[in-house]
Amino acid sequence: MKSIVVEAHPLVRAGATHVLQSLPAITEVVSVEPDEALFENLAAHADAELALIGLPLPGIDDLPALSRLLQQPHPRHVAVLGETDSAAHVRTLMQLNVSAYLLKSYSGKLIAAALELVLAGGRYVPASIVLTRPEANAAGSSSGNGNDDCALLGLTQRQYEILVLLSRGHPVKTISRMLSISEATTKAHINALYRRLEVRSRTEAVFVATQRGAMLLNQPNIGAETASPPARPLRLARTG
Repeated sequence: MKSIVVEAHPLVRAGATHVLQSLPAITEVVSVEPDEALFENLAAHADAELALIGLPLPGIDDLPALSRLLQQPHPRHVAVLGETDSAAHVRTLMQLNVSAYLLKSYSGKLIAAALELVLAGGRYVPASIVLTRPEANAAGSSSGNGNDDCALLGLTQRQYEILVLLSRGHPVKTISRMLSISEATTKAHINALYRRLEVRSRTEAVFVATQRGAMLLNQPNIGAETASPPARPLRLARTG
């Protein structure tokens, strides 16, 4: 499989290229400069399986640029490598239907694991975003993407919460701890949501859910207080 990396900073680009080359499914990595020919060059490589795009893009407004990219021929999966963990910013990007949002401060191992998940049909966003309870919007609506997805997929809120965490690659033991339920209860919910979606694995479940239009962004009943303290990451690039 061919992959594309777009990143302005040479050190970050070299690190991202190394991570992509470490993935067993990737056989070719093509570097595309984030210049005035960016969109034409990405369209020329629309046959690639994965594009890893570093933000910010110099001289380009990120959101309109990504929106334009996703409206033209483009690689099957588009993952973003960014610098901010702002929940609002990340959710806006994910609503453009990118496959992953990864922080440049992540270790190469974590980024590789997330990209493996993407190549298998999943989606990835930072755990800090997954566990942040969305604030009520100006319209006063209490049902965000999570409740919409529950109705769309025919799942209970708890089944949906578990599906979102499965899509992030979390094992049963971790999900149980995050939701403060037993592993047996977690497995029972997983079996129930598999039956509801008529699938037999997490990869199939995520694929079917996203094919039906689910965003898999929010879990209504998970609070930030359930998150474990993040491990100190290995820097992929310079910090200053």
